[in-house]
Amino acid sequence: MRMALKVLPVFALLLFATTASAQEEAVDDKVTVEKSAETSEEAEGIPDSVALLTGSSSGGKRKLPFGGFLLLEGQLGSGTFVNGASKTPYFAWLLSVRPRYYFTDQVFLELRIDLQQELTMSYGTTTAKKRQLKPSDTLITAKWQNAAAYKTWLMFSPYVRVGAPSSYESHFRDQYLSLAAGFDLTSILGPVVLTYSFRFNKNFNEHSVATVGKDDLRPVSSVRAGGAEDLGSSIATGINNTSFSIFNSLMASFLISDEWTLTAQFALANAWTYYAGPQHESKGAIVGRGQRDLMYGVLDLTYQPFKHVGFSMGISTRQLPKTSNNKGYRFPWWDTQAPQDNNSAVYFDVFATY
Repeated sequence: MRMALKVLPVFALLLFATTASAQEEAVDDKVTVEKSAETSEEAEGIPDSVALLTGSSSGGKRKLPFGGFLLLEGQLGSGTFVNGASKTPYFAWLLSVRPRYYFTDQVFLELRIDLQQELTMSYGTTTAKKRQLKPSDTLITAKWQNAAAYKTWLMFSPYVRVGAPSSYESHFRDQYLSLAAGFDLTSILGPVVLTYSFRFNKNFNEHSVATVGKDDLRPVSSVRAGGAEDLGSSIATGINNTSFSIFNSLMASFLISDEWTLTAQFALANAWTYYAGPQHESKGAIVGRGQRDLMYGVLDLTYQPFKHVGFSMGISTRQLPKTSNNKGYRFPWWDTQAPQDNNSAVYFDVFATY
């Protein structure tokens, strides 16, 4: 799965897809906004597959202000290929809808929502019902493509994003919304496109921990009347919510031909929970923020024989950066430690752009 990594791309994806405020300063006097239009024309040959992975525009003059991406993906989890008792087959489909409105050829507003459904069932299935359809959070992104650039050697594209809590995960965590700011730095060196992406995200939740609603007919857990876990109409689970996070991504694409593109992507997400500690700290009590890290890897081969339609296949992985004993680092592009957990997936995409 890809969170805007396509999101990762799959897990996104990504998520979680798919970049915070820039601290870069112009060193060369030629790095000005006025260069942006010229650069957009020079970068028009960037394949749509690269734009999909970075959430960017492929550049060029537009005839109409409306555009966007549509992607349909099939995912086959790594647990499918495991032999023996640990075999956990996984197959799911993902639909990503991303309509856009272009104020100019470089400034656009994008609405994104993903729908995903697992068609198999195992102990690792994350839904409460069989073949339950899972919507993602709704993301609204405003991006200025190539806001500042020097030819095609270095292009700077900032953006801001608002996330509405339309996913089950966000409902469980009582999230009001999320705000993010980020940027892409892109360089085109002959047939190679290099992209670095950064994003800072802040969540706004009703509580610092996830909650479950009270139901007298179907009690899910015991609660002390007036206890710290008693929130009135809901019960605190003790699972800390994420307060803020940062996301860093490196991507390299090789343009084999006008139709074929090979891409490798590596990303690392670091998240911190809300400050946690007892109301009345005692000697020896441990207080502070929890940290959660995730690593993403994508290897993608895209074939685009038509102007607005293309196909891609590859592998994507979303996993913890370190091994279970916390002494070594995992291979980023395939889960070799616990493939039965389906942290890695083989995917096939059909996408359309306009």
